[in-house]
Amino acid sequence: MATLTETDTTRTSTDAGEHFVDAFYTALNGSRNQIKSFYVPSTTLAGGRGLPHISFNGELLNGAGAFQERFEKQMPWTHFEPQSVNVHVLNPSITPLDGKASKRDAERNMSLTVQVSGYVRLIERKEGPMRGFSDSFVLVPNKEEVGGRGTGKQDVGRKWLIQSQNIRFVV
Repeated sequence: MATLTETDTTRTSTDAGEHFVDAFYTALNGSRNQIKSFYVPSTTLAGGRGLPHISFNGELLNGAGAFQERFEKQMPWTHFEPQSVNVHVLNPSITPLDGKASKRDAERNMSLTVQVSGYVRLIERKEGPMRGFSDSFVLVPNKEEVGGRGTGKQDVGRKWLIQSQNIRFVV
């Protein structure tokens, strides 16, 4: 079974966080119809708590569809400019791996926490007010192999999905 060194986990988490942030904020800025593809499929856990867990400015939203709808129908034009990204391995081994697991399998068996802060321009592209924003995510590997969401044989699609998000605009 492959084990990851601290260097391996740092490299994997940093690469994943940077790629995720670039793709996610690009979608928020201009491809709002793609937003829900960044989230784990909706599920209800024991006790009634749902995933993905999304808090938008203190309001708990009911899933990725609600978050996408909020951005498509209620948000003015926005332009997010992430300024800092901080990524850490939250859980280095989500599920037990068998003895034949590869290094790639081990790299795709961790959960990550990602903190992003920066600026968002609202309403006007060049002259709208700039506000600060803070966003925190828990990312998990995408295990789906169908429907364009999984990585599949060509290794395309979303490699990491949002399980939990807390986004706030700073006034």
